[in-house]
Amino acid sequence: MAQQQQTTIKQMTWGPDYQVYLKLENDSSYKLQIEQLFHANPDDIFNRKTEFVYYPVNFEQSYIDSLLYHKSSQEDYTVDIPHQPLIRKITLWGVMKESIDGGWVHFINCLLYSFETRQLELTAPLLMRPESKWKPKPMTQTYKRTRKWKYYFPVEQKYAQKEFKIRKNNNQLGDLASIPQGYIDLMMQTSESEYQDMIKRREFHKVACIDLIKLMLGSPYLSEAQINYIKSRVMQSIAKYNANRMPTVLVFDKYQAAVAMTLDEQGYKADKIVFLNEDKLTGEEIFQKTIIIKGIIALINEANKKAFQEHLNSFYKQ
Repeated sequence: MAQQQQTTIKQMTWGPDYQVYLKLENDSSYKLQIEQLFHANPDDIFNRKTEFVYYPVNFEQSYIDSLLYHKSSQEDYTVDIPHQPLIRKITLWGVMKESIDGGWVHFINCLLYSFETRQLELTAPLLMRPESKWKPKPMTQTYKRTRKWKYYFPVEQKYAQKEFKIRKNNNQLGDLASIPQGYIDLMMQTSESEYQDMIKRREFHKVACIDLIKLMLGSPYLSEAQINYIKSRVMQSIAKYNANRMPTVLVFDKYQAAVAMTLDEQGYKADKIVFLNEDKLTGEEIFQKTIIIKGIIALINEANKKAFQEHLNSFYKQ
């Protein structure tokens, strides 16, 4: 199996102009606008407002290699759950969890990457709902909420926004509570025409954030055929993963730190940490802040692992 060369940061600095400057091993240079980077709140690990702490970061090459190895050792994308009839466990997460070889954050990042690279699109023909004049008697709430959807997901913005509001008002967000609030705000504040303009302008990261929410809104209504199709597209996108993507840099505002992060088999990993006005800090201050941030990332990984195991246990007890 041929491995791609991982994009490596040669130098990273946080300038007094509040911009992060990157120089990569291939000698290419970039300036990152702070306001355009993902801002991580390390207190999430202590507040636990959500079940999982999720950050959108690139995959470590070792994680991709492990997925490709598992994929090549399987003849297809079917999932074998020992002593558990698949028909009772047919959920998107349930079917994919054995193949992504990681936790919930791996699952979400795999979906996000598939959308961003357009390997997975909600408007694929196989995800279109068949026309039918059938109506349940008596009329169910699910039918009323989904009857105007052309696909198995609320693809149109007005339907997605309506469905999200209903879920939130009924305290039924479930796994959506783990999605960054910024993604939700983007979906709720974007009109259909603005969404279509994003696609035309090839702003696929924004589109992916919105489509991720739409997929999760529609996932309870999927059947086995749609779930297996989505899984196949996700795994195909991972097989084509581009290791030479721009490094992921997150901002930890509380510590005035910019952190280059990746996601490996075990969880998040800080590859490089720099601080605002670092030249004015003592070596001891830099050391202490670095230890704190790495410790928080370790706590996040441990808490996510525990939450994932509890999620897994409840899944098998259903």
